[in-house]
Amino acid sequence: MRSGRTDPARIFVRGFGTAEGIEWGFWLVLTVFWIVELGLGPLELVLLGIVLEVSVLLAETPTGVVADLQSRKRSLIIAQVVMGLSYIWSVASLNFWVILPAQALVGIGWTFRSGADTAWVTDELKGTGEFDDDDVEQLLLQRHRFAILVALIVVPLTMAIGVTTSVRWAGVAMGVLYLAMAVWFQLVMREDHFTPGKEEGRGFGETLKEGVAVVRGRPRLRVLVAVIVLVDFGAEGVDRLGYKHFLDNVTASGLSENQDSIVVLGILFIVLALASLAVNAAASRVLTEGHGVVRLAVALLAIAAIGGMIAAVTNIVVVIAIGYMMQDSVREALWPVLEGWANRDAPTEVRATVHSLMGQTTSLGEIGGALLLGGLAEAFSIQVALVIGALFFAAAGASSVKAIAR
Repeated sequence: MRSGRTDPARIFVRGFGTAEGIEWGFWLVLTVFWIVELGLGPLELVLLGIVLEVSVLLAETPTGVVADLQSRKRSLIIAQVVMGLSYIWSVASLNFWVILPAQALVGIGWTFRSGADTAWVTDELKGTGEFDDDDVEQLLLQRHRFAILVALIVVPLTMAIGVTTSVRWAGVAMGVLYLAMAVWFQLVMREDHFTPGKEEGRGFGETLKEGVAVVRGRPRLRVLVAVIVLVDFGAEGVDRLGYKHFLDNVTASGLSENQDSIVVLGILFIVLALASLAVNAAASRVLTEGHGVVRLAVALLAIAAIGGMIAAVTNIVVVIAIGYMMQDSVREALWPVLEGWANRDAPTEVRATVHSLMGQTTSLGEIGGALLLGGLAEAFSIQVALVIGALFFAAAGASSVKAIAR
């Protein structure tokens, strides 16, 4: 492996791990800003998620194809800039309808990174002839571990800014950090082993058609599509409503100020990060070639279902936190596992496109799940919606078993 600042593995783990760690601080800010400062209800929270996911749905595949045709590096730098600006916009106003479009910008920025980062490092490392799919899967887990370590620094920093100034200024700080990462990527990233599809005579339509054919023609990828849809039918509602369930019960205990809430939720984020680090390390040790990635997905989804159910059925803050720690930590470890699953079956010439198709599947699942669970929360209660979300995690785990026989 090459050493120095241009080493692709180091850039992938430390650079994109840092970007993911900053996102922990951003979502801490938004959770407190939306639930405590703006006092948004279940449907408003879900609407924010739907706007984000619709933008991902519309932009995911086009941006993935562009990354395959033009440049993965260019796509990744665009992602940092767009997401950094969207973070600042997200806290620029107290008017819900002013900040709602910022979620669309977050989604568009995300699509420029989704799949392009993994496609970039896979090509750069496999192009040397010294790396294989197992090495890349381990890198995905290493990046996630590094992201958690960064989050353990960023979350307390976010809490400190939020307490000493305001939650909104903490959001601005996260946006500025994200923009700074764009400059760093521009300076250190290289593309030595990527051949743009346009140089091979492939156009947008041909690249997209080939990517779709790969997903349809490979049984394990078809199973992965089903797993992603089921996971995300539960994920969007759990993510949007679960923290509201937690903070509503914290507020009932006497804490209502933004500063109080960002500290309490920040502590929960730190606990979640530590739990995620432990789960990720365990996942890295048990991950083996072949069906190891699928077996690991089955185990993680089973734990997520149990944790989600525990968090849903109680109003005791500590028990909610324990259940959320279980489901959130294993779901954090699940994403690099599913990404490695897709990466193993995707050919290099359409690798970013295949990842983007999986991202589009994620958006479809999250839009459907947001509408369903948001409606259930309004019609019945948030706890009923969270129970249904946990059942979707269990169904995704059962579906994963099918891939072991493929």
